[in-house]
Amino acid sequence: MRFIAGPLNKQLLQNLLGEVIESCTRVRAAVAYASRDNLKLFEACAQHLKPLEFFGRYDHTVAVDPAVLKWFLDKASPNFDCKLVPDILHAKIIWWVDAGAYIGSANLSDRAWISNIEAGTFLPHDELVETGMERELQRFFEEVDDRARPLTKEIYQEQLRLADRRSELSKREYGLEQQFDKDRLLPKNHGLVFVDTKRSSEKRFQKFEQDWNDTLQVMRSIASRVSAPGAKPGWIDASVAPGVQADQFLHAYYYKQVKDGNRHPYEEFFARNSKNPELALRDALEWWHDADFDHSFEERTIYEWSPRLRELLARDRILKLTEQEFVDAVSRVHAIRDHAIKQENEHLGLPDRPQAGDDKVEKFGEWLWRQRSREGRTVLELLNYVVWGNGSVSARLWNAIRSDDWAIPHIGLSSLGEIVGWARPDEFPPRNMRTSKGLRALGYNVRIGV
Repeated sequence: MRFIAGPLNKQLLQNLLGEVIESCTRVRAAVAYASRDNLKLFEACAQHLKPLEFFGRYDHTVAVDPAVLKWFLDKASPNFDCKLVPDILHAKIIWWVDAGAYIGSANLSDRAWISNIEAGTFLPHDELVETGMERELQRFFEEVDDRARPLTKEIYQEQLRLADRRSELSKREYGLEQQFDKDRLLPKNHGLVFVDTKRSSEKRFQKFEQDWNDTLQVMRSIASRVSAPGAKPGWIDASVAPGVQADQFLHAYYYKQVKDGNRHPYEEFFARNSKNPELALRDALEWWHDADFDHSFEERTIYEWSPRLRELLARDRILKLTEQEFVDAVSRVHAIRDHAIKQENEHLGLPDRPQAGDDKVEKFGEWLWRQRSREGRTVLELLNYVVWGNGSVSARLWNAIRSDDWAIPHIGLSSLGEIVGWARPDEFPPRNMRTSKGLRALGYNVRIGV
């Protein structure tokens, strides 16, 4: 944790922004007030191609400067989403997802970032996960989203008119507020006197379930097509499960066709391919069938890792795994490997010097073996529940990442969705964050992280 007090301790938000923008996967910001003199957060997201979801305040005071609203309207991109919360938003939170979060007093203005006395804290991703605050942040943004409305051209024009009037009528503040309440486009919020968290949670689960199942059908369709005799590359045996073939097709497409050095321009691909996803998929399948590239990684996954995972995660085996077998299993799950390699050496009990990726993965697996949910569930119980439990897979995944009974730090949706696929590839193609990015790059309107 770091204390961010601007000039008082020389911990500036603009410096923090530069540190974390590259390593985050997207940005979610709920900051009540945003002025035209500080677009640093927004411009950094645009420069680094990071999806941005911004929540600002909506009221008669023009809390979000019309110039900020115009910035979002001019972008006209699915990568940049501006929503407004009527009357009750006063938060100042910037969440660089997978990198960390700032929670403090600073609005998006030069005064707040440079000269005001502001105070806040920055919690890196590891601390958010280990303290359970990542889940709390997720719930916070979901509650804010439930009360927000998307920016429209009409709202921008209304706020622009209000801004002009405020400069003329500063002495008639009360009358302006009264007139605004009479004519306002969005209904007034009267505060969080009561929040029906159960109802809100049910609505969010329904949305998650719909997104999960819709994308599952897309994955199944791709699996049937990529494994067909005319589409399957000659080096893949016909006995390989279609779900495994779909996973490796999307893996290769994302890393060899979409990723560009340190850039991950899947939203640029989406903007282009969403006009005709079928054509994009046909081109990608043709590339997959004919491409001459080193596919040793894909062969290892298909012929070594996938069968071993299916063996270890079998219904009659999963609860009997030894620690060594568990570490062996999770070391073959790509989402867990990626997460493990990003961990600080100190967290894994390793010396403070560069470490081999496999060593970090092994240590992380050993650490994960010892973790428990808040209600005392072991990681083997968690995996068995997600892979082989009763009810729908989507419901089990929802519980596994959100409930105190099941959720275990550092094992999230991306890892669990992939694990289900390796255990049961005939029913559920392996699915992680990279899978979703590959699908989105092909033009499918899927949500990243679902």
